[in-house]
Amino acid sequence: MKLQAQAQTKLRELVENGALPASQCGLAFLKLVAPMLAGGVLEWKRSGGGRRLVVNNADALRDFFRQRFPEAPLPADAGSRVASVGRFRDTKAMANSENEIITIRAWRNDALLKDGKPIGAATTTTAHDVFSFLLAKDCPYELRGSCALVENPAVFAVAEQLNLGVGLIIYGHGRISNRTLDWLARMTDSSFNLLHLPDYDPVGLSEFQRLHARLGKRVVLHITADLETRFREFSKGDLLKKGNSQAMLTQLRRSDLPATRRVVELIDRYNAGLEQEALLINLRP
Repeated sequence: MKLQAQAQTKLRELVENGALPASQCGLAFLKLVAPMLAGGVLEWKRSGGGRRLVVNNADALRDFFRQRFPEAPLPADAGSRVASVGRFRDTKAMANSENEIITIRAWRNDALLKDGKPIGAATTTTAHDVFSFLLAKDCPYELRGSCALVENPAVFAVAEQLNLGVGLIIYGHGRISNRTLDWLARMTDSSFNLLHLPDYDPVGLSEFQRLHARLGKRVVLHITADLETRFREFSKGDLLKKGNSQAMLTQLRRSDLPATRRVVELIDRYNAGLEQEALLINLRP
């Protein structure tokens, strides 16, 4: 249960019972009700050897509860994000159970099957540039042969220019979800393998490590013969300043994967990372 749901449960108990033991009032809950304490709607009172949070103005507290937690009637088929808004005014308050949209571009119809049969993903890509499906529970879609996973939309849109030698490419929207990774890990056909195209920075390499932990040798990092030249021409030092990039880089230096170590060497040599869009630029003769 997320913090919002815990807070809702405790606040409802306070509304219904008129008091709550201090032992049940964590920092997050106290932050939520701080305006009620400041306004005298709630106050602390001694209770035995401890103290309780006591309601002085029940009507004001009920109004406060309704403002924070609408508890609206929901459709029977409401997904997690709709329910989160109806209960907490926040789509991310509950664990996401929505079906995901998987977007691909295919060049071979037999690269994507549904219930064991090709469904014309390449034909659809030719006609409409992309093919999408919902990744639901017990998903009937499966991959065959060589596929690729790309992080950013610019490369995804023109991936054929890279001559990757794959039957289809998946748009990862940055870091793929655990659900999508679970789906990839369920591929059982021996021909399935995945070429990963991330940004060549600590975040992108960490994502490759994550993929490799689940897929093993079935996933390969895309490293071009001219990658060092592209680092020299187009790398960006600011990519090493994001969030916990330096901590990630320290861990990546200890990786036992040769491909990861190769890119880390380039990152260290140029003190910079390389965004994958650089792969689309023609190098000067």
